[in-house]
Amino acid sequence: MEWNNYGKLVVGKREVEIKTLKLKDESGKVRRFRVCTIWNPFSDFTGVSATGRLYKDEKTGYIGVLITGKNMGYIKVGKSFLVQSSIIVSFECISKTALKKLLKDTHIETVEIDEQIVGVER
Repeated sequence: MEWNNYGKLVVGKREVEIKTLKLKDESGKVRRFRVCTIWNPFSDFTGVSATGRLYKDEKTGYIGVLITGKNMGYIKVGKSFLVQSSIIVSFECISKTALKKLLKDTHIETVEIDEQIVGVER
């Protein structure tokens, strides 16, 4: 697997579209939230989906998914849940097809650690 530097982070080259994320809401229930790219932090949803890449933590070696906006935009998660430049999530938060595209032709195994599914490079 080829890794690139993205600021202070180490990320993979392959990008996939991310339209929804499965996250816990305020009550602790896992729900599916819509994700999109916005260019103004106070704007409403757009039709432009976010992008996801593999992210590797250098200290632990665990692999997750870095969600960013297209063309250096912000991402908006849910109606009023979150507006950020990027977010790091575990494998179970994205769809199975997006995960398959990210892990295609790599030597990454999925493992469960603290009720989260992450990857380990072999």
